[in-house]
Amino acid sequence: MTDQAPKQPGDAAVTDEEKVPRRDFLSRAGGVTLACCGLVATAGALRMTVPEVADGPPSRFAVGSVADFKMRTLTWLREHGLFVLRNEQGFGAISSRCTHLGCTVRRGADGFYCPCHGARFDAMGVVVEGPARDDLPWYKMWLEGDGVLWVDTSVQVEGQTVPMHLLRGDASGEQV
Repeated sequence: MTDQAPKQPGDAAVTDEEKVPRRDFLSRAGGVTLACCGLVATAGALRMTVPEVADGPPSRFAVGSVADFKMRTLTWLREHGLFVLRNEQGFGAISSRCTHLGCTVRRGADGFYCPCHGARFDAMGVVVEGPARDDLPWYKMWLEGDGVLWVDTSVQVEGQTVPMHLLRGDASGEQV
């Protein structure tokens, strides 16, 4: 007679041939873990290639009156993500978002720079040094009859200030 208990229905008998040695099990488990880590790292690296800038509906908003912007100043409007430039030639609105991955650029001695990845732009937003490939966009501005300046970030314009007499107009794009 043997010392084994009689088998019950549903009992799975594991023979010595079916057992996986501990070394093989740990080796396979380590390989699976390494593969999962590789997938997560690859997904993270691919995510870094997609800018954080979200394309949304057209955005038109008032930025203030002409008197709010002193001559020869560059004013950062954090809540709108742009700079308003006023000089002798007129007004301009330039994005404060780096065209590389959407970080907020900062004003430097010679223009703008991105603190995230080191991109540099001149005072007019033109790329001087990468990794950004595109210039900072300039947006359409206009002056309403009540003396309030408006910006439309859905309409990009040539990178320069617009004289006061050309700012008069409306949101439809007609300027007088």
